[in-house]
Amino acid sequence: MAVKQAPGGFPQRRLRDAPTVTPERMRAIQRAAQELFHYDILQAVENGGRAAARMALAMLGGEARGQRVVVLAGGGHVGAAGLCAARHLDNWGVRVELLLGEVENQMSFAARRHLHVLAECGIAEPHDRDTSEHAAEDHLRRADLVVDALVGYGLEGAPTGLAAAVTEMTEAARRPVLALDVPTGVNAGTGAVSSPAMTAATTLIFDLPKEGEVLPACADRVGELYVADLGMPRAACERLGVSARGLFAEGPLVRLRR
Repeated sequence: MAVKQAPGGFPQRRLRDAPTVTPERMRAIQRAAQELFHYDILQAVENGGRAAARMALAMLGGEARGQRVVVLAGGGHVGAAGLCAARHLDNWGVRVELLLGEVENQMSFAARRHLHVLAECGIAEPHDRDTSEHAAEDHLRRADLVVDALVGYGLEGAPTGLAAAVTEMTEAARRPVLALDVPTGVNAGTGAVSSPAMTAATTLIFDLPKEGEVLPACADRVGELYVADLGMPRAACERLGVSARGLFAEGPLVRLRR
């Protein structure tokens, strides 16, 4: 079955009508949400993971049974959202396989928490921590869809280490990719594309579009654009001078049309 690059059923907005922020402004908004409004990062991760799973299922045509999804998970909050998405997809009947782009003891608290949940549920097996080239290539070759949750909008240079190796193997496998927040290797502030970099069929942006990823220069890397509301207090955005009023008026997942 062909993966849908731009699945329907979601409200739409013109890209030029959506507010965009720099990575620095996004960090400030998220810090305000946590420090001033007590919005917990685990809430954001759970909301992001469920939104990612919903988008993955939509790209698979709404049919979970028999589908195989590989989740590439880094050690930060986007990686944690990818691991959370893996749990939801497994619940819905998708066969989920994991490839870690960070060693476990260097992951964030949120990523470790979700990895441990997957392990207790039997979704993450010891062999999922096998990051050998042969194992990774085997996972990717059989995937119907790959979820790129290796890095978030904070990456400024090229991916390194395990993340770089997994990116290169994913590009070589030529499987459809759903990128979370921003494709690995695309600078969310400038739109510059590093080497290696992921080529996504679809990018699901978290919270608000970042200025770089909506530029024409990287359009072939980000693919179709959607944005997910993670439930962050709107007042946190407005305190930093950003208004997202109306963006999610028809639902928490919105397609952004160029």
